[in-house]
Amino acid sequence: MPSERPGDHPLSDIIVYGREVYGLEADELIRGIGEFSSKYELYEWWNAEVKGTTDHKEIARKAQARFQELFQRSNMSGWKNQ
Repeated sequence: MPSERPGDHPLSDIIVYGREVYGLEADELIRGIGEFSSKYELYEWWNAEVKGTTDHKEIARKAQARFQELFQRSNMSGWKNQ
């Protein structure tokens, strides 16, 4: 994720600056995705699934699906959130 100022990019607004962009639910899920994936993987997912989407419910749905995938992957690899 490029180094940016608040308002320059939705992902940095959510992850770095803690700003609300897509609504509380979607933003929290995106933060969770960021915790379970690399920055590259997060950015790649966002570009493929979210970029340009304005429907916050659709973004929340996609973020929930991705979060679940990553959560299951982490459990399968033995990673445990303490």
